[in-house]
Amino acid sequence: MARSLDSVLTWTFFCFRPEYTHHSINFRPKLLIRGIRSFESDSGEAATITFFSPLTLITGHNGSGKTTIIECLKYVTTGDLPPGSKGGAFVNDPKMSDSPMIKAQVRLRFKNVNNQTMSIVRSLSVTVKKNAYTQKTLENVLAAMDPQTGELATISAKCAELDVDVPNHLGVSRAILDNVIFCHQEESNWPLSEPANLKKKFDEIFASTR
Repeated sequence: MARSLDSVLTWTFFCFRPEYTHHSINFRPKLLIRGIRSFESDSGEAATITFFSPLTLITGHNGSGKTTIIECLKYVTTGDLPPGSKGGAFVNDPKMSDSPMIKAQVRLRFKNVNNQTMSIVRSLSVTVKKNAYTQKTLENVLAAMDPQTGELATISAKCAELDVDVPNHLGVSRAILDNVIFCHQEESNWPLSEPANLKKKFDEIFASTR
């Protein structure tokens, strides 16, 4: 089975667990991507992926962005960039658009464990001077809608640990997001690692303590 299909299957199971959906049958989690890898930059139209229940399959040719969708899901939920993407490789190359800077954004709308509609937005940019690329985080914001009043409350990464808060709202531990649901294909051989490292991974996944 292809890596992209494996990732989508695990994400679908995670995103559409019954306790998340039985209160709002018409709700569909959505992912918005702009300026990431092959997806349009800030000057173009953002790509929106809607996840349907009970299963969402993503297919496409090599290089069409299937893996990028999974990378964006991990980035927006954990704050972790894909392997080898530091220094600007995760964002559109400014030289391709003849621009000194590219702004990128990933946004995820989801229901938390309390059936509350939430949205996490992560924005970043890449600038190029001569042949030097500089990647910078612009803003990370978590928004929640009050189910009673419909009012929207937001909090930024300056005031909260969003990398911790978002997994808690999703009801899934950071270890499971990192090593199971959104495990990158370049890191997927961890079950074959040395016994000490393998034990550490399983301890994190199953929250084992001495």
